Amino acid sequence: MSDFRYRCLLALCALGVLNFLAFVIVAVAIGGDAVNGKTIGGHFYLGSHGKLTEVSEAVYAYSLWHVRSVFVTHPLAMLTGYLANLEKQARKAAGRSPDGNRGGGLPT
Repeated sequence: MSDFRYRCLLALCALGVLNFLAFVIVAVAIGGDAVNGKTIGGHFYLGSHGKLTEVSEAVYAYSLWHVRSVFVTHPLAMLTGYLANLEKQARKAAGRSPDGNRGGGLPT
């Protein structure tokens, strides 16, 4: 695998992890997420551990879209992390450092 593809795997993995961390931080800050919440008569609620927090429609929509993005990026991060680890092991077995240089020294 080329260094460019390997670095793309690492970048995709990092983006997925960062998206998940952002989701957790924001969900704690705003009182939950839309998947665990509900809408009742034009009122929007975020849910967290059985507790509902009323929010605006815009915050509810944001939370819903962020949850949906996590449903895509979290499995993607796990897959790319797994593939990057396989590539790292293959490079180590071939005598290359993970950054693509032979012997792990400085690039020439």
